[in-house]
Amino acid sequence: MPRTASVTVGTQLPPLKKTINQRQIDCYSGVRPKSIHTDVEWAKQKGFRAPLVQALMCTAYVSQMMMTWLGEGFVRGGKISASFIKPVIVGDTLTAHAAVTAVDDVDGRPRVTVECWCENQDGEKTLVGSASGFADRLRT
Repeated sequence: MPRTASVTVGTQLPPLKKTINQRQIDCYSGVRPKSIHTDVEWAKQKGFRAPLVQALMCTAYVSQMMMTWLGEGFVRGGKISASFIKPVIVGDTLTAHAAVTAVDDVDGRPRVTVECWCENQDGEKTLVGSASGFADRLRT
């Protein structure tokens, strides 16, 4: 049940962990020949050991984490700014993380900004950035 927002700088969001398989990539990208996302041999010809996950799929995991935490406050007013710093390969397990960096009053509503990042199973960051949304009510 949602509760009235009470959040402080430094609060860590519950991480979101996902292992990515080829079927998920195919559904997200649409299967096409000569695609580094869905064509195994093409990806290998381009120097990758396996197909790459679409970068925006990783952003979707951050979005899911924020939606789970902020609910409607993220759906109606959420923002994400991200940089993709390491490729994610089919079979990788990603964990999305976030920590609150600011809580600002915007027209009488608390807007929460977080530093967010994704790490692969080896602890290497694959995405870094920030996200924000309204914390009128937090999901517990």
